[in-house]
Amino acid sequence: MLTMTVLPDREAFLRIVDRSRGSVLLQLPDRTACDLKHDSAARQMLHLLNPGPEGITLRLTDPRDLPAYLHYMMEAPLQAEKDRR
Repeated sequence: MLTMTVLPDREAFLRIVDRSRGSVLLQLPDRTACDLKHDSAARQMLHLLNPGPEGITLRLTDPRDLPAYLHYMMEAPLQAEKDRR
């Protein structure tokens, strides 16, 4: 599972979701999960969510997808900072 506390570039994030080999499950507050890869309502919900300090929790069904998400988590905040300058 991954917990993301920032999601500065949601379109870039969704491109990673689209390229994922497995499902990308968004954990909802009621402990249900929806698949960001195949559920358009879940994708719309992602645009409305503000992760905050508790973050959003994702579960990847294919561990080979993990490096792309880790790269996003490390690089996206840096890119957002550069864009603000």
